[in-house]
Amino acid sequence: MSTRLPRVISSADFPIAELCSARLNGELFTVGECWYPIDEIDNESLRAASLAPLMPARAILERMTAAWVYGLTAEPRRHHLCVSVTARVHVVPSPRIQLREVALGASDTILFGDVRVTTPLRTVVDLARSTPIPAHEHDRRELTTLLARLLSYAGHRNADSARARCSRPCVPNRTLALARLDDVDAELRRAPDPFTPEPFASDPFASDPFASDPFAPEPITQARSDYPSLTR
Repeated sequence: MSTRLPRVISSADFPIAELCSARLNGELFTVGECWYPIDEIDNESLRAASLAPLMPARAILERMTAAWVYGLTAEPRRHHLCVSVTARVHVVPSPRIQLREVALGASDTILFGDVRVTTPLRTVVDLARSTPIPAHEHDRRELTTLLARLLSYAGHRNADSARARCSRPCVPNRTLALARLDDVDAELRRAPDPFTPEPFASDPFASDPFASDPFAPEPITQARSDYPSLTR
């Protein structure tokens, strides 16, 4: 009797060699620190869950990692995590994570499965205040576009809500954040329609190789139950 693979697979479940072999056979794909059966959908919940092996107790995904969870940027090489200033957390040092203590409000996080992620608005505020300042104009434009996409993802048509958060007294890097949000407002005015997430450069399914092929077979619009599954 065949059995279905678990939804989330790690190197604790199978040897790395076996996992790599399954990926080459088209049975698994990797996201974050985990492996998934090929018929799983890559979405916010899956990306958040894929980082669970890296996360200390009570840790929250933030900044560039949160933006990646929302599907708006590529996965960062070093993941950004935070904990509340009131939490007491034991952290095992890892080159894969950067952890800091922050003050969080009740509405600053959202839950994807068992993993907490900062909301798009809080992520914008954190990234707008982040240093160092990008050295190149290309990097500054990329940051501006990312902040605009995060606001549009959450349904904001301008940066007023983020500006109000950054204008509060005693906010670190307030001047820098407000200047960046001015650029974000200009970006949103140039593109008033909400941004749609674009496929990452690392996504093997980002482009359709049959899109311009006149001899390609017609796409299947309805699943068929008589097709065998590689993961069942």
